[in-house]
Amino acid sequence: MARIDIAKLRKMAGLTQRELADKIDIHQSFLSSIENGRSRIPENKLDKIKEVIGIDNFEDFIIEDVEQENNIPVRHSHVHENQPNDSITKLLEHFHAIAHQNDKSNHQNEAKLTQRIDSLVDRNEHLSKRVDELRDLVDKLRDENYRLKELLLSHSISFQD
Repeated sequence: MARIDIAKLRKMAGLTQRELADKIDIHQSFLSSIENGRSRIPENKLDKIKEVIGIDNFEDFIIEDVEQENNIPVRHSHVHENQPNDSITKLLEHFHAIAHQNDKSNHQNEAKLTQRIDSLVDRNEHLSKRVDELRDLVDKLRDENYRLKELLLSHSISFQD
């Protein structure tokens, strides 16, 4: 399965993850997961990335993910009068038939899985935004806590940490 090398594009443009994420309106943590291959790029962000980076297509930035496949050659054997009708041949033909049945059901489930993945990508982006919002809130609360402690100390009021 191929994917786009977003990290290479970003570095070529001289942008940090935060800068690119801001320009394409996603969170930096989500961009990081995209660059590391843990998340897919939402389709609606591809044109924005091209615009920000200043390219027309992604041809030079495609990464082929190496997936090791167990390729077992399919044996197409038909029993003829002069060919032995052994149990192994029947078993292979049976497995072949089952494999084709599984291929049909896999194709039917592919659309459902793609839709589910897209839904999970959207949910991941939403959760990444929420995490960033909460981190910002924690930072603000720490600053306020520090400010209040300084105020108490400046008035010689004791407090417990």
